[in-house]
Amino acid sequence: MQRMNRQTVREITLFIGLAVCLGLIGASSAPAGDDGIARIHLIWTNDVHGYVDPRGATFMNPNFPPPLGGGASGAAYVNKLRAALAHDPDSDLVIVDAGDTWQGAPVGTLTEGRVMEDYFNVMGYDMVVPGNHEFDAGKHVPIRISQGLEKKMVCTNILDAATGEIVDWCDPYRIIDRAGLRIGLLGACTPSTGDLAFADNIENLHFAELKPSLEKYRDILEARGDIDIIFAVIHEGLPYDAEEGWKKLREREAEGEDIAENVYGLMDLAHVMDGIPVMVGGHTHRGYQHPWIDPVTHTMVFESFGKGSSIGHVVLKIDRASGELVGYETPLRSGTLVTLFEDEWWPDEEMSEALRPYLEQANEGLTVAIGTSRVELTRRGRSNSPMGNLVTDAMREALNAQFAFSNTGGLRADLPRGDITEGDLLELLPFGNSISVVNMSGRLIRQVIERKSGESSSGFFSSGAKIVVDPTAERGRRLLSCTIDGQPLDPDRLYRVVTSDFLMEGNSGLDFLAQIDPELVEYSGVLLRDSVRLYLKNHSPVAPRIDDRFREEKGGRPAPYLQGW
Repeated sequence: MQRMNRQTVREITLFIGLAVCLGLIGASSAPAGDDGIARIHLIWTNDVHGYVDPRGATFMNPNFPPPLGGGASGAAYVNKLRAALAHDPDSDLVIVDAGDTWQGAPVGTLTEGRVMEDYFNVMGYDMVVPGNHEFDAGKHVPIRISQGLEKKMVCTNILDAATGEIVDWCDPYRIIDRAGLRIGLLGACTPSTGDLAFADNIENLHFAELKPSLEKYRDILEARGDIDIIFAVIHEGLPYDAEEGWKKLREREAEGEDIAENVYGLMDLAHVMDGIPVMVGGHTHRGYQHPWIDPVTHTMVFESFGKGSSIGHVVLKIDRASGELVGYETPLRSGTLVTLFEDEWWPDEEMSEALRPYLEQANEGLTVAIGTSRVELTRRGRSNSPMGNLVTDAMREALNAQFAFSNTGGLRADLPRGDITEGDLLELLPFGNSISVVNMSGRLIRQVIERKSGESSSGFFSSGAKIVVDPTAERGRRLLSCTIDGQPLDPDRLYRVVTSDFLMEGNSGLDFLAQIDPELVEYSGVLLRDSVRLYLKNHSPVAPRIDDRFREEKGGRPAPYLQGW
């Protein structure tokens, strides 16, 4: 295989029309003539989180959502594409998934991913990569899923901690033949899984760094001499803002940082990796209608929004003689992401039948209303949102605490106004985390706030305090004011604080919480989900709002009572 001459790769965004792409009008699937170009239709999903059931597109209209067809509409799209390409020797299909497959939607959570095994097998995926949420119920789940797939999971960097070898339930790579090309497929999972997952759930596993893991098996594939091109499918994501992400990367380089030694995401990886011209990502749920193309390496990186609302589709144009990626085409004028509207992609009958028993099992009891909301419950708003405020208020009330806090990533759904069902609650809080009381000093509360309020942090939700921060300040000077029970935060006073067992294990960047004296912790055994259910029962109809519990003030000065400690 020849490595790409990066300067020859160019971005070609051609509107070929979805109907044309699928051979419904015209014949884009007809042989392209003797132009020496193979056209690989790359289909991808990422962060499905079990959302293969039909549902409303609440992200478009929370109160009158257009219907999505779920996995069965995805199958309809793929099957029509396969049929359109069947008689074209210069075109073929590759279908991959970038991880976080099952945990989230009720049908995924309640079946512990069994529904996804059938979904992937019926759809005919070429490879599936494990994501960090594969381990939410223990490592036995991804092991079982991988063993249940017709082709087991692919991952270069999940290692047996004792031997340093790749776990036996994953392959490091896969080789497929399409449209006369031999394609090598590499997989990898975010190394941060070691920090994001419960320790017991990943016992004896090591999540190695991305770059050296992928380079090792890229070199093995290249050494074979018969691989035309290599793709990588990685459960790691692009930044939410590509322009800002690239600006920060260049600033880090200008300050002398070696990006190759400090890879923090998929944009970093694409910038420092040779020999892998196509990458598919996930994890951040940040959909890109067109690929991020690194200005230096020209590596193309793709990612969708996730949760089964769409599938990604791009036509990769590959020169047969050199194995170089020379351009791409998109199926829609808007780009690569195809929203699975049910009326456009009528659900495939075979997939519908395969999913039916799982959906029936999951729907039992999930339609029972447990409360109502007068407002849309969204997570929008940095560290201050209607949903985040509702959940942390519920946590604080359940255990009669003075202060409560939660990581933003623990809340997995927005909900429209109206009735809230058991299914909604499971979708919002699918992880089964419990809450605990900690007798926490004001000094430690400040440390939590300082750690979670920086510009690069994911933030946090809280209840019981009024907090003002400067996210642009250095750690230790971000907190400008904080009062609990109407009184300034006292570094030496012990406060009754409630948080999740997930955070108490030191996850989500709060590693110091794992060092708290066990005598200061009261493990309640109360599920976070149950505390919210009780709160809805006692307070419906609820109407949480963005209030004054948390706000940002850039350039502000810490209050006098916060100085000196």
